[in-house]
Amino acid sequence: MLLSPALYGVTVDYQDDGPLLVQKRADIAHSAAVLSEKCNLLKYERHSGKFQSTELGRIASHYYVTYNSMSTYNQHLQPTMSTLELIRVFALSNEFKLIPVRRDEKVELGKLLEKVPIPVEDSVEEPAAKINVLLQAYISQLKLDGFALVADMIFVQQSAGRILRAIFEICLKRGWLIPIRAALDLCIMVDKQLRASNTPLRQFRGVPADVIRKAEGKQFPWYRYFDLAP
Repeated sequence: MLLSPALYGVTVDYQDDGPLLVQKRADIAHSAAVLSEKCNLLKYERHSGKFQSTELGRIASHYYVTYNSMSTYNQHLQPTMSTLELIRVFALSNEFKLIPVRRDEKVELGKLLEKVPIPVEDSVEEPAAKINVLLQAYISQLKLDGFALVADMIFVQQSAGRILRAIFEICLKRGWLIPIRAALDLCIMVDKQLRASNTPLRQFRGVPADVIRKAEGKQFPWYRYFDLAP
């Protein structure tokens, strides 16, 4: 702040604040506390300056989720949400606000829209639709051609684990059984890079592709494999 006052908004009003800029730092802390309270991340007593953390605040802190994203989850999460709806909420996360839809990507994104297993209702022009497609493309192990698109998918994949676990924790604290199961399934899918309909045999190297294809075609429950004779 002392070296670059304009960068931190230190105006002439703070000239008499002393070398430590105590008032400016207090104003920054106050603004951050007000925003956090608005998003239900903490309780803020303005007179005493005391903070009291909430369950949402602890979840946001633990998973490094921005207050904007937590506000979005507060607004959109519902007790009867399906996997399709949870992915749409995930795609609205503030962490992905800087990922644009580039003109040269629209053709490839349009092709991916037809390949992903969970329907995407938004237009390919929407950034949220791109995030949705890239998450499903990673889980389904679809190949991408564009270098920029691959880089965006890597960024989405790196953030997906903690964000989905945060959404799972929020639903768990609220006792919403349907989205709890959907969020847990999504966490496992991202971690194992397998769809719920895929056979666990895909995790083993050396299993022939035709065996995997037949196993998934028959939809044989995994626990029944233990009943099979050699």
